[in-house]
Amino acid sequence: MTETTEPKGSPASRATEEAAASARPATEDVQATTQQPSQAIRAESTTPATKEAAEGPKPASAGTAKPAAAAARPAAPAATAAAKPAPSTAAAAKPASTAAAPKAGAAAAKEEAAPVPPPKGVTRREFLNYVWGASMALFLAQFAGITFFFAMPRFRAGEFGGEITVRADEFPEPNGVPIPNNAGKFWLVHTDAGINALYRVCTHLGCLFPWSDAAKIFACPCHGSQFKLDGTYIAGPAPRDLDRFAFRILDANGNVLAASTDGQPVPMPPGADVVVVNTGQKILGKAHF
Repeated sequence: MTETTEPKGSPASRATEEAAASARPATEDVQATTQQPSQAIRAESTTPATKEAAEGPKPASAGTAKPAAAAARPAAPAATAAAKPAPSTAAAAKPASTAAAPKAGAAAAKEEAAPVPPPKGVTRREFLNYVWGASMALFLAQFAGITFFFAMPRFRAGEFGGEITVRADEFPEPNGVPIPNNAGKFWLVHTDAGINALYRVCTHLGCLFPWSDAAKIFACPCHGSQFKLDGTYIAGPAPRDLDRFAFRILDANGNVLAASTDGQPVPMPPGADVVVVNTGQKILGKAHF
């Protein structure tokens, strides 16, 4: 290999000398740094990066200084890339919220699909309340029914409380002995004023009284109350005259010939066939006090 030498005063030789002169101080600084004690470097820093800075760069010749500087240049893009800002919190929150939506829907579907608990049974207190309410309802219904039938009685014909039919010829002659009707609990009487149906119960305390043929009066054996043939009060503790029933007189065709609705006697009309006494319509006697 042929070695070429440049003339000493040429421009190339001058440039070479200047480069060597500028590299010499740097080489001397590097050598001085490597000669420092290693213990002082350890005391100042314990991290690997600090150690490397304390130890300093390895001695390099003038020919290797340029490649080291060139190798340091590519590190700048890496630092720039590392310094790029992180993605915003709002952008990161969007996927999170999007992922949370299916979770919420799944939770709602799970709640809807949850089994329905069985209905609660009847407690002892509720059972007793139901029994008490049903008992009271039954009692009130029975009481209402009894009250209705008591206030609105229904009696068949021929029994006391209903209409009792007697023949017209069953009545006695005027001022004759009265004839009792046991089914209807009344006396058939015939006076000069007409016929009548007197209640057989004393107006004092409700005793049944007979007819006294010797005295020609009604005499109560309980407390001595006395009444005339037409039921007028005579003596005794009875407060009023005898009670009587309403009646009507019919002919053979069922036509009404006469009627008594106020308890007063009615003359027997000609052609009378039957007398219908209404024991459900009682007329109170006249009070004498």
